[in-house]
Amino acid sequence: MRKLIEKLGNQEGLRYTPTQLWYAAARNRIPTGIVVYGCVAGFLVVVTSFVLLVVSGASEFDPDVVRPAVVVGVVVLALSLLLTAHGSRRAKRTGKVDVPMSLADFRVRIIDRWTSVYSRPYGLKDEGSVRYPVIPDGSTPRVVLLCPDRAVLACLALNGAHTTHSLTLAQSLDQLGNISAGPTRPGEGGVVGIVLHDASPAGLAFASAARAALGGRVVVAGMLPRTVMDKDNAIRLRKPLDRGDLDAIRTSSSALTAAEADWLTRGWWSPIAAVPPAKLLAVVARAVDRAEGLADPDRGRAQQVGFLTWPTAS
Repeated sequence: MRKLIEKLGNQEGLRYTPTQLWYAAARNRIPTGIVVYGCVAGFLVVVTSFVLLVVSGASEFDPDVVRPAVVVGVVVLALSLLLTAHGSRRAKRTGKVDVPMSLADFRVRIIDRWTSVYSRPYGLKDEGSVRYPVIPDGSTPRVVLLCPDRAVLACLALNGAHTTHSLTLAQSLDQLGNISAGPTRPGEGGVVGIVLHDASPAGLAFASAARAALGGRVVVAGMLPRTVMDKDNAIRLRKPLDRGDLDAIRTSSSALTAAEADWLTRGWWSPIAAVPPAKLLAVVARAVDRAEGLADPDRGRAQQVGFLTWPTAS
C-alpha cells in the first residue's frame, strides 16, 4: 500500500481515486484462468487414483475386479483430462478475465481496514457526488474534456486540471448542451472537445460519437489497443462481447490495425482509469495544446509554423 501510495502520488502530492488505487493494486495480479484448470486436472488425477485404491482394497485386490476398475478409471480420467484441456484452451482465448477483487470489496477490506489501522491513504479522495459538467470559475471555456469514466474526471478535477488548463469537464455528449461557449469570432467553430476513453469497443464508440457531434473540432486522446496489448504491466481485462461491441469495432472512426481489431474482437479491453495520475495529467496537457490550436485558428497556424526556433540555412 505504501509503495502504491507513493507511486500514484508521484512524489508531487497528486490526488487519486479509489478506482485508480484499485487498478494499481491489481496490476500484475490478474489471473488468466489457466492455473485454475491446471488445479482441476491435478484434482481429477488424485480423485481417480483414490477411487481405484478404495475399490481395489474393498475387493481385497481381486484381479477380476481390479482390472475392469482400472480400465474404466483410465477411460474416465482420459475423457476428463481431454475436456479440461479443451476448457483450458477455450479459457485462454475467450474466458473472462477480471480483477480478482471487486471494487466494493476493495473499499471495505483494504481501504477501510488500512484507514482504521493506520490512517487515510495520503492523496486518496473519493469520486464524490460531483455533477457534471464542471466549469472552472464560472467561465465558459471553449475546450471541453469528455470522458465517460467518473474516476478519471474526478482525478483531473482533484488535481486542478480544469483550472490549470481552463477546461470544462463533462461525462457525456448530452452535457454539451449545458455548456455555453459564448460568441465566436469569424472562422471559429465553437466548442472544441478532448476525448479520453478506454481501450474498448465502448471507448471507440464514444470517440466516434464525439467526432460525429463535433466534426473536426475534436482531439481524441483516449487509449488505443496498441498502447496496452503488448505491455506486460498493463491492465488487460476480457469480457464477452455483444453485437453492439462488434459493430463499434467494425465502424470505429479510429484507425485500427488488424491485430488491434482482433484483440478487441476476442473481448480484451483496458480501462483508462488504470492510467496513473501523473501520466494522465501529461496526456491532458498535450491534448490541450492541440485543442487550443483548433479553438484559435491563429494559434493553430502558429503551432504548425513554429516559433522561437533556431534559424537554419534553406
